[in-house]
Amino acid sequence: MTVVQMTSVAERQRTLLLSAASTAELLEALENPGTQGNSAHPSGPRLGLPDPTPDRIALARKVVAKGRPWRGRKDVWFTPSPLRHSGGKVAFLFPGLEGEFAPRIDDVAALLDVPVPDLSTRTIGRFGGAVMAVGRLLDTALRRMAITPDAVAGHSIGEWTAMIAGGIVAAEDFDQMLEHTDLDALRAPGVEFAVLGCGLDRVTAELETRPTVAVSHENSTNQTVVCGPSEDVAELVEHLRGRAVICQTLPFRSGFHTQMLRPYLASWANGLPSLPMRRAAVPVWSATTATPFPGDEEAARELCLRHLLEPVRFRTLVQSLYDDDVRLFVQAGPGQLGSLIDDTLGRAEHLTVAANSVHRSGIDALRYAATALWVEGCAPDLSALEFASAPVRNDPALSTLDALAGEFPAAAELSALMTETADAFAAVVAAARGVSTVERLTVSTTAMPYLLDHCLAAQRHGWPDETDLRPVVPATTMVEHLADAVERASAGSTVTEMRDVRFHRWLVAAPATDVDVEVRWQGTVAQARLGDHAEAEVVTAPAHPPAPEAWPVPDDERVPEITPERLYGERWMFHGPTFRGVTAALGISSRTIRGRITVPPAPGALLDNVGHLIGQWLVEMQPDRWIAFPVRMGSIRWYASEPKHGSTVDCTIRVTSIDKDSILVDAQVIDRGRVLVEIEGWEDRRFDGDAHVGAAHRFPGAHALSRPRPGGWWLVEDRWPSLAARELFMNHYLGAAERAEYEECPATRRRGWLLERIAAKDAVRGWLWERDPESVFPAELRVTQDGTRYRVTGMYGRDVPNLHVAVSGDGNVRAAIARAETVVGQGNQEER
Repeated sequence: MTVVQMTSVAERQRTLLLSAASTAELLEALENPGTQGNSAHPSGPRLGLPDPTPDRIALARKVVAKGRPWRGRKDVWFTPSPLRHSGGKVAFLFPGLEGEFAPRIDDVAALLDVPVPDLSTRTIGRFGGAVMAVGRLLDTALRRMAITPDAVAGHSIGEWTAMIAGGIVAAEDFDQMLEHTDLDALRAPGVEFAVLGCGLDRVTAELETRPTVAVSHENSTNQTVVCGPSEDVAELVEHLRGRAVICQTLPFRSGFHTQMLRPYLASWANGLPSLPMRRAAVPVWSATTATPFPGDEEAARELCLRHLLEPVRFRTLVQSLYDDDVRLFVQAGPGQLGSLIDDTLGRAEHLTVAANSVHRSGIDALRYAATALWVEGCAPDLSALEFASAPVRNDPALSTLDALAGEFPAAAELSALMTETADAFAAVVAAARGVSTVERLTVSTTAMPYLLDHCLAAQRHGWPDETDLRPVVPATTMVEHLADAVERASAGSTVTEMRDVRFHRWLVAAPATDVDVEVRWQGTVAQARLGDHAEAEVVTAPAHPPAPEAWPVPDDERVPEITPERLYGERWMFHGPTFRGVTAALGISSRTIRGRITVPPAPGALLDNVGHLIGQWLVEMQPDRWIAFPVRMGSIRWYASEPKHGSTVDCTIRVTSIDKDSILVDAQVIDRGRVLVEIEGWEDRRFDGDAHVGAAHRFPGAHALSRPRPGGWWLVEDRWPSLAARELFMNHYLGAAERAEYEECPATRRRGWLLERIAAKDAVRGWLWERDPESVFPAELRVTQDGTRYRVTGMYGRDVPNLHVAVSGDGNVRAAIARAETVVGQGNQEER
């Protein structure tokens, strides 16, 4: 007997589900689907059509007539023999990070009556949290539809989602851990991922001569991911593209799943591996071992650490799941994970279906997935995708007024007024949720003249090209712009706190640029972004909260060696007058520093001077790596309005963590014993800054990055493994025209190209210094190249004689020499 099931979802589209004892009966049912029953045939062929349009039904007739499985092309699903009926298992697979991430889940969150998760991808940590949140949301939705897995697994950090879905880790424990863990700190600096369109064997052969690059993901039969230093990965990509291999670098960097991450794993011991772990309620398969997680708690913890240091063996995992009778693979998130499964399994009988897609709404994607799974023998509950009716208000106060309305007419009027007021307030709140405001901010030295006192690259006095000065907006000034935008959009509220403040890249003011300041509200909390330069979660309130107690003065502090006059006069801090605020150094110890700040006039300068004191602590306590710039602040809390220009406040800083690459501090700004501002988790990224490099950074006109060698040679070594460090010192050495040349260089040539310019300029400057010790800034020289011949000329009035410049070296080292060309006369040689 032929059976038909027709289901309406939210009255928008219907889903046609047909099953029968034979394909002939199924074809008969397809001719008049609305006249059949409503229970599924136990073992016969099945057909599923979301939104059965005439064209789709016509295609379905052809598909059924051929009698071969048809799984999803043009939104038609058919099988003559459901995989589930022959013992096929269902597995949920949770995606990791991919190059594109555009989930559509707002309607799914509304259906489940939960908040829409934060979907920011601005940092690795936020990106990872967003991917896991989407996976968990879809896991909940699928189970609500009676789609339950026989196994769960994940790709990369999707394995963490699988551990929650499978019951190894409690969701509450994981969320609490995530609140106190900085995933952005869990990364190896200076490395990059690239997807290669070839199998593991070929990639392994290519890496035999590239020891710095490692396989991080064995994705499928024809796709592998590698990780390594940016330039080495770029060279491999260029090499393979020249051999017709499709390659793509990925927009995130971490070093996950390679040994490169090992030096940065110390904090992770207090992360996921520290959580209570239970025996899985549903088998959780690991992509590290391609086997289920061990039942032993300590072995599971060890596997969590191995997961970050060993390659993701996703191809092997998929094959192992298939060998364990998994035939139905549900991708619990957006992305391309399904294509990796299909590439691995090829023509083997299986179903791959995504529970979320950029091409349709979240609920429609779930409905399509449910259709595919029903066809293969599952029993999903499509009615779970229907929204419940709106709740009825049950307000005791209004009920009492209504009861009195018959006796007192005024009560009826008051009840109506209160109802109207409540409805209006609810409408305002509902309208505020998710609403964005966008302002345009012009960033230039004309609009913000104080930025001329915040330039990264010192140049000769009166230098005519502002772009060579690299004026940038300080991180704390970006904080002020975000706070101001939120207060303007909040109708009178005051910003009392910022959380998870992130600084992604420099906001350079020359040439002038416009950036958007976006504020998106969720109740009294706003997500604020300054272009792609900075972002924060901002809390508002009618008034500032009560202030905490000020910290006591440390017992072990001494008088700092560096006075404020030396701090700025010796250019330990590069800031000009409108940002200089440290007026007294009060005390310093192994973990603290205290100072007095007279508030400068520039916007954001008060908190910028907190950074100056962090810098002074580094100069005195960590002299080999004292150069540092802020990248993150965990929270900033204001307990009063910031004091006006010219006011004097005290500042205490506590160093909570420090390693080779970063320093983490807490700080209080105090006015006569009362805390005005408290900062937790201020993180600075540290750069190489020993005496030699530090001198070139502070006084680039009189000191060189290269070192003099016998015979007149100047030698420079690449000591800047990260792109941020390279950019910092590149700003000192290259003028505008040279920066444009650098950008046009192939990625594989940039490091060598820059080292050649540094060595050549330092050789010429050394030649000039031998004859006149006056300052010569690197940007005053322009290096041009014709084949192997280098020519160095002066810029903007700098007189440089015609010198013969030779450059030699390879890899991370370059050496250069500059000599005057000579004219050979009768019996003598003349230098010119």
